[in-house]
Amino acid sequence: MNDLKVIARSKDWARLGDSFVNLAYSMAKTKAVGRPIGERVPDKVLSKALDISKTVEVSRMTAGEKGDVVEAILAYAWSNHLISLEEAAETLFVRVAAINFESRSCEVEGAARAFSDLLRLAIKRIREGGYEGEEPKEERG
Repeated sequence: MNDLKVIARSKDWARLGDSFVNLAYSMAKTKAVGRPIGERVPDKVLSKALDISKTVEVSRMTAGEKGDVVEAILAYAWSNHLISLEEAAETLFVRVAAINFESRSCEVEGAARAFSDLLRLAIKRIREGGYEGEEPKEERG
């Protein structure tokens, strides 16, 4: 679990994960609605996904920090070939296909549940595949 915490705290993985998360969700939503959709996934959705998944201790974290944790873990799993972009989009699609996009609260809830499924899968694969990263270097500000 310590290795997972190292990944989860990495701002570099979170930055990469932001793009990965947005593309995977856009792919899933495009398939669900039948036309091209480009989406940005709000921190609120990822924060809720982390809470639902109950995979990482998140006490005293803001929604943005929780979102970064999800993004970092998913980017790490993708970058290390533990999940593919296509698999991520398909995992999200399973729940996204049932979302009522007319209701913003329904979309937030459905997307959060979809991302909690994807997060659980990524963490399972990270634990099975082993952690191969290094301690992140301190960021200079």
